[in-house]
Amino acid sequence: MHTQPFIDEMKARLQEELTALKGEVIEETPDYGRSEEDNATELADYEALTAASSSASMRTEEVEAALARIAAGTYGSTEDGVEIPEDRLRANPAATTVITA
Repeated sequence: MHTQPFIDEMKARLQEELTALKGEVIEETPDYGRSEEDNATELADYEALTAASSSASMRTEEVEAALARIAAGTYGSTEDGVEIPEDRLRANPAATTVITA
């Protein structure tokens, strides 16, 4: 079982990441104009923003789930009850699996 100081450290990191992620979710799209060239640029930027926003949204869900596991007292273990190594959690505080070689 992980120590409380370690869990507190991971909670702080997750909360910081959640704050940063909330700023990355894009709700508005750019509007460059009405010419074909402007529309092509707008479409390319929209696709890039949508991909980035989707990635940020998925990560936000992972981080929120990790914070919920901390609150529930189940943080740091897989669904099967296997303890996730601290090195793995330091690399990805929202990890839910163990990496085996």
